[in-house]
Amino acid sequence: MRIIVIGGGIIGLSIARGLYKEGFEVVLVEKERIGRGASWVAGGMLAPQSEGLPVNEFFDFCIEARNMYKSFVEELENDIEMSVDYWESGIFCPAYSEEEAVELKKRLEEYRKYGLTGGWLDRKEIEDMYKSLGESIVGGVLYPDDSQVDNRLLMLALENYIRRKTMVKLYEGTTALEIFETKGRFQGVKTDKGLLVGDACIIAAGAWSGQIEDIPVFPMKGEMLATDVEPDDIDRVFFGSKAYLIPRKSYTRLVVGATEENVGFKDGNTVKGILHLLSGLKETFPHMVERNVQEFWYGYRPATPDLEPIICEGRVENLYYATGHHRNGILLAPITAKLFVDLFKNKKRSKYFDIFSYKRFKEK
Repeated sequence: MRIIVIGGGIIGLSIARGLYKEGFEVVLVEKERIGRGASWVAGGMLAPQSEGLPVNEFFDFCIEARNMYKSFVEELENDIEMSVDYWESGIFCPAYSEEEAVELKKRLEEYRKYGLTGGWLDRKEIEDMYKSLGESIVGGVLYPDDSQVDNRLLMLALENYIRRKTMVKLYEGTTALEIFETKGRFQGVKTDKGLLVGDACIIAAGAWSGQIEDIPVFPMKGEMLATDVEPDDIDRVFFGSKAYLIPRKSYTRLVVGATEENVGFKDGNTVKGILHLLSGLKETFPHMVERNVQEFWYGYRPATPDLEPIICEGRVENLYYATGHHRNGILLAPITAKLFVDLFKNKKRSKYFDIFSYKRFKEK
């Protein structure tokens, strides 16, 4: 069976890898270079609790994904013999005011009732742990089960894996234009380089998915930066309302993110965006103003109207969608890939194909 995957980001590459491992012929179409879109410029947090997601079916999906991550990266690392710096560091959510403290404690109790871990730390418990702590921080919640992965190393690992496999036909620099169908059944993908024929197709083109099919996926721009960091500056991810701070396991950089703007595909970093990030860093760790800035960058999260993904059958037979993962593409890659492996290999259709169907937007 020949399956075409449109999109060479974390979702597309994970699906392609999963299907290849089960013996399927995979055709991968990417308009630029695989692994260099939104997945490359992400933060790499695996943080369903720290994100403050409401307890619902999407939250269940994210917790399932988090529970899969260790085995996912271990298998990949064994396949290609490189580390992706997965780090079960825990994530701390600081409260910058008493009002934020109340909200964080309320959310913590909801997660505890759900059976998850987490604990409140007051300012006295944390201020001696760091070289400096922003004056407005009154305490915060530590979620020990949230974690992170170096998304750039992860993308390099997936890219290396895909490039080594002869049964994966890779078309980079190739733009998918539209789906070719006959009598309500998928036949191929029309590209700017010609027609690619296949037995099935999965659209995993991130923020560009809505340009291929009429589904409500749109870009949500985010700006980020990185600074130098030392091991005694920070010992885990800090995920706050001012900014989130992600020290890499190797301590080669501190990633600071991220702004969020619905401005389409407007390119470039802005003064406003970078000032926001630097202010958030300073308000969390004042001493970090002495660190060198390494890099600025930006990218486009694939968003949907309710900020939950679209993972389902498409409008014609043998067409599927795997897109709209918004802030959680890195987290949700293993479970999204598993859904399609189960579907094609075992003919097992997940309940999530109904929960995350694009049809939910048409029913409203």
